[in-house]
Amino acid sequence: MKLRKILIVSFLAIISLVVIGVFLLSSIAKQKENEYYNHTNPVGKIEKKYAPMGPSSVSRKEIASDNQQIGKFVIYYPSEIIETTDKIPVVLWANGTGSKSETYKPFLMHLASWGFISVSNDDENTRTGESLNSSIDLLLKENDDPDSPLYQKIDLDNIGIGGHSQGGVAVFNMATTQPHADLIKTVYAVSATSSYHSNIYKDGWQYDISKVTVPTFLTAGTGAFDAGTATSANQESDEKAGIMQGITPLWSLEENFNLLTNVDKVYVRKTNVDHGDSHLQFDAYMTAWFSYYLKNDLEAGEAFFGENPELSTNDNYQDFKSYL
Repeated sequence: MKLRKILIVSFLAIISLVVIGVFLLSSIAKQKENEYYNHTNPVGKIEKKYAPMGPSSVSRKEIASDNQQIGKFVIYYPSEIIETTDKIPVVLWANGTGSKSETYKPFLMHLASWGFISVSNDDENTRTGESLNSSIDLLLKENDDPDSPLYQKIDLDNIGIGGHSQGGVAVFNMATTQPHADLIKTVYAVSATSSYHSNIYKDGWQYDISKVTVPTFLTAGTGAFDAGTATSANQESDEKAGIMQGITPLWSLEENFNLLTNVDKVYVRKTNVDHGDSHLQFDAYMTAWFSYYLKNDLEAGEAFFGENPELSTNDNYQDFKSYL
């Protein structure tokens, strides 16, 4: 009987330690997610500037959508928007497959802290760009609503769009086929699904990036899921032959870059970064990109263009190519 009690107590102690360990690991993971910008290893001057949170505190507003697929809109904005008479530029965000706004919460707050209104929603299948277009409809209403903190504060002349994975497809389609395409001033796509996969999936996945008429920034990682091993769109994935079509291989970045004509354009890959957190790893340069095109921040533009662009000499990045 005594031995049994000892065993039970020991067992409960072990269970308690396991529960505590799981809780601590979960807490650490959550903290790292919330403070991801402390783990991106910025080295360039501009990258270091935009990697941390910006100077603005951030407020949040949620608005339910009549569209079940969208669910709700989530808007982050600089808290001082209420006091200022300035209009604030906008970044609309398209989720990757199966992701909702909460997935990108720290990331969207980071954008708002740098003086943007950032808007996402709970659409888990964003590829057509329709939910991005609906976000613009929402902003038009908010800008005209005297009861909204965003009333007459939204800079409708400076709207950028960004997206991750399937969301990359969404931004290409938003900028080319959706009703409010003419309001888009610049495009950012991180780890956008390649034409190889989009042509297989069909059902709204296909896009024609050659019709994009605004500055475009394309990024991806060199990790296995992003890069794969295929060197062209003509190779089919073949595990036995060691061929894998990554989600955003180098050939896809090159293909999309070449299809863009008469626009400012950049592509680059970050080393040792893969699909799952590529959007976080590029956050600093994405923020610089939007600052340059939506806020006329000329210093931020030095990351991409000029005689010696910062990205061309940053050892954490490779395969950089730009055209201005």
